[in-house]
Amino acid sequence: MRFLRFEKIINLVRGKYLRYAVGETILVVIGILLALQVNNLNEKRKLRVQEKNVLLSLHNEISSNLISLETSLNEKKTILQVNKKLLENTSPEGKWKSKEKLDSLMYYFTVSGWIYVPDNGVLNEIVNSGKLSDLENNSIKNLVASIPQQVSQILEEDRIYRDDLHQYFLPYLGKKFALKNIAKYRELYKYSKSALGKSNFNINYSIILGDLEFENILTIQAIWIKFSIEMCENLKLKYLKLQKLIEEKYPNVDYSKLKEDLENGFWG
Repeated sequence: MRFLRFEKIINLVRGKYLRYAVGETILVVIGILLALQVNNLNEKRKLRVQEKNVLLSLHNEISSNLISLETSLNEKKTILQVNKKLLENTSPEGKWKSKEKLDSLMYYFTVSGWIYVPDNGVLNEIVNSGKLSDLENNSIKNLVASIPQQVSQILEEDRIYRDDLHQYFLPYLGKKFALKNIAKYRELYKYSKSALGKSNFNINYSIILGDLEFENILTIQAIWIKFSIEMCENLKLKYLKLQKLIEEKYPNVDYSKLKEDLENGFWG
C-alpha cells in the first residue's frame, strides 16, 4: 500500500517535471524562432539598404553614360548626313555640285570612327558580384541583366568599324586625297591647335568623286553607322526606362543633386 502511494507520488512528480520540461523546450524553440525571424528581418533590411545604395549609384552612372551616348549619337548622325551629301556627288563625271566645301565634309568622313565609351563600374559590380539576384524589382533586374550584352555588342561593332577605318578607308584616302587640308575645319583640342596648314600638292577631286571604290566605301560606312545608331538608340531607351523604374522605387530622392549627395556619402 505504501509502495503504491510512493509510486503515485513519483508519477505525479514525473508528470509535473515532464510538463515543465516540455514548456521550457517550447519557450526555447519560440525564442530561437523569434531570434531567427529578427535576424532575417535585419538581413533583409540590410539588403534593401544596400540595394538602394547600389541602384542610386547606378542611376547616377547612367546619367553620365547618357551624356556620352548622346554625344556619340550626335556625331554619328552628323557623319551620316555628310555621308549622304558625299554620295549625292559621286558619279562617273566626278563633279562636285554641292555648295559645301568638300574638304570640310571629308573631315567628318576621316573621323567617322566615333565610338561610345561607357562607364560601367557600378553595372559590372551588380552583375559580377552576385548582387543582381538580390534586386527586389524584377523589371529592374531584367533590364540590368540585359544591358551588358547590348553595350558589349555596340563596343564590338565600333571596334570592327574603327579597324576598317584605319586599315582600309584612311589608307585609300592617303593615296587619293590631301588629308592635310581637312585639319582646319574642326578644333577638337583644348591645349594644342590641330590646323596643319594647306597641302602643297594639287589634288584633282574629280578622281576620288569618280571612283567607284570611294562610293562603295561611303556605302559601307552608311550601312554601319545606321546600324550603330539603331543599337545606341535602343540602349538609350533602356537607360531611360531603368532610371524611371529606380525613381519610381525611391520617389523621395532628390535626383537633381544625386551626384553631389553620392559624392558626399549621402543617398537618402
